[in-house]
Amino acid sequence: MDSQHQESHERPPAGPSPIGDAGQARVRRRDRLLAGTCAVAVHLTVLVALLWPHAKTPPARPDPLQNLTMVSVIDLPKPPGPPDAAQALAVRPTPPQLAAPKPNPDAISVPAPDNSDLLSEAQLAGATSAGEGGGGGGGGCDMARAVQQALRRDSLVRTAVEGANRLGKAIMLWNGDWVQTGGQDGKGLSAAREAIMWEVAFAPVACRNQRMHGMVLLSLADGSTRFAVGSGEWRWSDLLGVRQAASER
Repeated sequence: MDSQHQESHERPPAGPSPIGDAGQARVRRRDRLLAGTCAVAVHLTVLVALLWPHAKTPPARPDPLQNLTMVSVIDLPKPPGPPDAAQALAVRPTPPQLAAPKPNPDAISVPAPDNSDLLSEAQLAGATSAGEGGGGGGGGCDMARAVQQALRRDSLVRTAVEGANRLGKAIMLWNGDWVQTGGQDGKGLSAAREAIMWEVAFAPVACRNQRMHGMVLLSLADGSTRFAVGSGEWRWSDLLGVRQAASER
């Protein structure tokens, strides 16, 4: 009885709540609003955390001493300085003593000049000089005298004789063929050969075709420079290179 009486005093009496149903509804709405607000705040926090840009950690800078190569410095000995005068004289090489070459007479010999065109006095013995009647003077033709005058008139003949070092000598010009004079390029002394051929070519046919015998001497004005033409039986026209044609007449 006592316990039941006590519980009756402790238990609130059943009946309507002092705050009423309307108050409870407002409490429940407030709780739900708070719970929704908290849920939205939590979702926003998570979303911001996911979308917030994170600063990247900068890459580590390479160590500048990592790739260095170790180099050792070696002290080289200093080069020796220039030698003094005594050392220079001591190491100076002695030039070899060369013997002077002996001249070789055969190596420095000068070839003898070609004087095969020159005639000696013995070779001139028996020759007929121009103006002595042996120049084919028959029939009014004196070809030896005419050719000699042509040689004396031509100044180039004397110049050619001096250039060939034949002044004052007896020269064989033609002995069946023109003879080369000394170191001249062509046969015969060119200026003398041309003067003779021009005179013979314009002579009358009877004069240049007269038969001649032996050697005839033609001289320049000095009298000592002489030209010899002819050998054996010949004609003045033979000097023009027409021996065969003349012999057939």
